[in-house]
Amino acid sequence: MTQLLVLREHIIKFYQRFALFLNPLFRFIIGFITFSSINQMIGYHPVLNEAYTEVLLALLSILMPGSVFLFAAAVFVVVHIFYVSNMLALVVSVILFIFYFAYIKFVPAHAYVIAAVPIAFSLNLVYGIPILLGLFMTPVAVIPIICGVGVYYLLQAVTSVVSISADTSMNLYHALQQQFFDCREMYVMMFVFSLVSVLVYILRTREWDYAFDIAILAGAVCNTILLLVIKYFLDINVDMVSFFAGIILSTVLVWIVQFMRLALNYASVEHLQFEDEEYYYYVRAVPKMNVAAPSKRVKHINVRHFSEQMQGMASRKENDKE
Repeated sequence: MTQLLVLREHIIKFYQRFALFLNPLFRFIIGFITFSSINQMIGYHPVLNEAYTEVLLALLSILMPGSVFLFAAAVFVVVHIFYVSNMLALVVSVILFIFYFAYIKFVPAHAYVIAAVPIAFSLNLVYGIPILLGLFMTPVAVIPIICGVGVYYLLQAVTSVVSISADTSMNLYHALQQQFFDCREMYVMMFVFSLVSVLVYILRTREWDYAFDIAILAGAVCNTILLLVIKYFLDINVDMVSFFAGIILSTVLVWIVQFMRLALNYASVEHLQFEDEEYYYYVRAVPKMNVAAPSKRVKHINVRHFSEQMQGMASRKENDKE
């Protein structure tokens, strides 16, 4: 555990030292992964579905605030769909822009959350999203979770409709409507992820030892049981290997993020009591785990001075012998 804490301190100090360069790098990586994931799902436009386009847009996303970044991603999606169907592009643009102007424009901090959900689906890490949001946010996180899940299954519906249908635009519209609104798996994901997020929030706010760890574990177990049981009764196919691999990897990554954010020493909990003019306080204080990272000290040796000292010591030894 000590080695992990030392590594944590090294990483934190490294980030603090180079934050000016790392923050734009992280924004570039997020932008590149976002546009690359969109191209993998609906890469219909030949010009947009190129690596140089992804890199260029990722560079531009460094300068974008969260809400503008999500708006750019939505436009990117609509242009792709417009290449294959004007009607589908119109429908998708209306849905996405309703999301944007009715919600993201007023809560721009949730933009990256909504963008992260479809990306996490494509990476099979989506099971960690509700746990992570339950640790870092309040139950209001349910809203961006539902929006993100809806966006992902909307894109999946577009892909399915375009691949199996070559009918008129109106028929494509009706097929998209049916694929999207009749998707039982989407409603299952919305319900389970919302419930897990609220459960994790409730557990991590308890005054228990290891409350954060308990919340993470409970969220993972709740995710697993609810998804398996509900999908079984609704007869939704589940790839067990991919499912359990995603659950385990997502949970481990969430624990690492939580450990980097906050490490508490429950062995040294203190219970304090004090009062002021209006209240008497009972306080439970849990100290943070902080281990000073060992610093390397380099001692510079003057070669000339060292040789003179050695000669002096040798001459004294000879005098002592005499």
